[in-house]
Amino acid sequence: MRFWAAILFSLIVLTAFAKLAPNDVLAAQSPTPQYVDSVVDLSRGSSPFDPIDERKVFLKHVRDSIDAIPWDTTRDDHYWERAITNGEWSFFTDHTVKKPFLLDLASKAYNFYSKAFNNYDTTYVVGVKEDFRIMLINNDWLDGYGGMIADNDMKVFMHSGVSSSAGLHFSYMGIGYTYMFDLDNVFGGDPTRHMKWDLSFATSRFSFEAYRSRNTGDVTIGRFGDYNNKRYANKKFNGLTRVSSGYDIYYFFNHRKYSQAAAYSYSKIQKRSAGSFIAGFLVATQDVDIDFTTLPDDMKEYLPSHEDNKYQYRYHYRSYSFMLGYAYNWVFHRNWLFNITMAPSLGWRHSFVNSVDGKRNMFALDLRGRLGLVYNIGHFFYGLQLLVDGHFYHSKDHNFINSLQDMTLSVGVRF
Repeated sequence: MRFWAAILFSLIVLTAFAKLAPNDVLAAQSPTPQYVDSVVDLSRGSSPFDPIDERKVFLKHVRDSIDAIPWDTTRDDHYWERAITNGEWSFFTDHTVKKPFLLDLASKAYNFYSKAFNNYDTTYVVGVKEDFRIMLINNDWLDGYGGMIADNDMKVFMHSGVSSSAGLHFSYMGIGYTYMFDLDNVFGGDPTRHMKWDLSFATSRFSFEAYRSRNTGDVTIGRFGDYNNKRYANKKFNGLTRVSSGYDIYYFFNHRKYSQAAAYSYSKIQKRSAGSFIAGFLVATQDVDIDFTTLPDDMKEYLPSHEDNKYQYRYHYRSYSFMLGYAYNWVFHRNWLFNITMAPSLGWRHSFVNSVDGKRNMFALDLRGRLGLVYNIGHFFYGLQLLVDGHFYHSKDHNFINSLQDMTLSVGVRF
């Protein structure tokens, strides 16, 4: 019940925010009241009880009136100061404007970055004119665990509960900040047992991602060997702790026509369908510690009797892998975008001395997949993102998988 209450709360908040968008469209399509004088007409649009379209036109008229105030645009040594004072920032990327040393250095660095790493074919990808973005976010995620343990004799499957959080994201150009709060804690009063943070940065040519997540118990056992005649057990279990962290960086080969940012950070608009092969490198550390001593006695008897320590299983390892995959942006209708990204990785895995197989090297296989759906309308955008991040541990005696499934709903506005 707490989970569905959290989802309902998130949907109510997102829907309330989203209802602003149709008004934005209405304002663009409805007859526009005209203000013929330079003096603001306070009889229409200035009251909060007036129709929304009239209030928008009124506010636009106020802004236009302020912008129309003349200021000295002489290109002398102090032009940049007057431009900032009047809210005009286009001088920053204009190499013909004389600026102070540090500001000029920053301007040259930014222009170099934009040309080298954010250059697109504008028939396929365009940037948004607005520098600011604010988003309401609802994030839901769970982890899954499964495989064959103890000489591959026993099949086990477990999954966590769904963790729900909501928050606000604010960004200016490439810099952003997100604040999230735990809905399970707010609605159910449960202590926070799950933690997740991630950091990402994308340009036209490459993308960088770093992440860390933790689950400190409260999972459900689905399959536990022959228990319950091999059927779904549905037993709560708090003897599992998982910590997952890592980072990856990958390159887009068709970076002129394909934009990852259009699907996942909403800072670009994909106008025509395009895809790109991607290649990169990742480092991932997984630590899954399972203690079956807390199981009820009727389940313990199904554990393998030939194991020296049949209650403790720990999968602690680090992977160094090469990633090769493909990403595609499908513009299937005006303002709509669907993305699919698949990126398996192969490499070398090193298990630590406290792992089930001790300190050793082995083959590494991981998989990351994404789906994204975006709708842009005017200044507003709506997004749905799905992520699956899977890590496979394979040895003579164990085949174990742990994975993260993540869903994010976003409603935002650019300004």
